Amino acid sequence: MTTAARVPYRVEVWHSQAACEKHREKAVELEKDALDLFPEVDEDTALLVSNLHANLGGMYREIEKYDLARQHMEAGIKLLEKYRPVSMHDSIPQFTNYAVFLSDIGEPERGMTALKRLARYIKTYNSEESEDFALVQEAMGGICLTQGRISEAKEHFKKAIDIYETIWADSPEQVEAKYQEIEELYPQAGIRLAQKILSGE
Repeated sequence: MTTAARVPYRVEVWHSQAACEKHREKAVELEKDALDLFPEVDEDTALLVSNLHANLGGMYREIEKYDLARQHMEAGIKLLEKYRPVSMHDSIPQFTNYAVFLSDIGEPERGMTALKRLARYIKTYNSEESEDFALVQEAMGGICLTQGRISEAKEHFKKAIDIYETIWADSPEQVEAKYQEIEELYPQAGIRLAQKILSGE
C-alpha cells in the first residue's frame, strides 16, 4: 500500500475511533491526529481536511472550549471557500453549524451574515429553488426565532416550506414532517428565551 493510500485509511480509522470514543478529550486527540496527517492542503485534500476541522470544532464546542471551536470551524470554512464552491451540498452543514454556534455564543448577527453569504453563493452556483437554499432559510429562521424575532423567523420558514412543497410535490409526507419539525422549534426557542431572561443575558 502506498503512503498516499495509507493516509486516508489512517484518517478513517482515527476518525471512526474518535466518533466512538466516550471521553471527549480523547476523541479530540484522535481527531487532531487525523488532521496532523495533512501538514499541507491542496485541491484534492481540501474537502477532507475541511471536514476534519469541522468535526474538531464540533468536539471543542461540546467540551465548551469555544475559542478552539471557532478556530477550527472557521479554518474549515476558509478551505471550502478557497478550493471549492461553498454552495456544494456537503458544505451546507458546516456553514449552518458555524452560524448556529455563533448565535449560541451571543453573536447571532455574525451567524446571520455567514448564512446570507452562503445563500448568495447558492443562488449563484445552484438555485434559490433548491433544497440547499431551503436548508439555509431554515437555519436563518432558527436563529431569528431564538432571538425572539418571530416575524423574521416566519418569513424564512415560509420561504423554506414553499421550496419544500415544490421539490417534494410527490412526497407530501416529507412536507408534513418538515412542517412538524419547524413547529417544534417554537416551544424550544421559547424555553431558551426564558432561560436567557432569567439568567439576565
